[in-house]
Amino acid sequence: MKQQRKLISLVGMTGCGKTSVGKVLASRIGADFIDVDDEIVKRHGSIRAIFDERGDEGFREVEYETLQSIIDGVSSGGNESSDGNESSVGNESSDGTKSSDRVIIISCGGGLPTYEKSARLIAERTLVVWLRRSPDSIPDDSEVLPRPPVNGSRENYKKLLDARCPIYRRVSDYSFYNSFPKRTAREIAKRFGFACKLNPKNKRKSSKTN
Repeated sequence: MKQQRKLISLVGMTGCGKTSVGKVLASRIGADFIDVDDEIVKRHGSIRAIFDERGDEGFREVEYETLQSIIDGVSSGGNESSDGNESSVGNESSDGTKSSDRVIIISCGGGLPTYEKSARLIAERTLVVWLRRSPDSIPDDSEVLPRPPVNGSRENYKKLLDARCPIYRRVSDYSFYNSFPKRTAREIAKRFGFACKLNPKNKRKSSKTN
């Protein structure tokens, strides 16, 4: 069953801003943020090495297993997956809120929804947000283009985007065009009705003006 608002998956092409938007959104609403790629690296090492050793399908299976353990760990309120690996989400956050009561924002790799098992998992158990960005807005010296499977080619990037757009459209519940991460995070928070969490500095400013 889809867990409305509790688990939010961000999907879209590499470089569309999933990590930057996700971190800003998490900070604004007091949520936890998990990057699936980061979790894969913690558990299995270099993503490029996994691609080289196991191929695309082998990597997608590793990606699916990592995603599943994250979602299962959040759903059970624990901090350990079924394979014994610790997830980034603990039993209790720094503000004392139990993880089972918190919103979790999951940044998915660009190709994650192309693997049917992963696409079905996020579609059934999370709220899926598709972040969009023009490929022409990505600078040539960006760290985005060298990543597999783009491998340094803007032409490859555009071909992958054309192939994946129908998949992103099919799996997503909402879509936002991202030019400025802070603005996009604010729009998502507003669209979903999240109350923004004030940090201590903002609380002091607010108390002075009241």
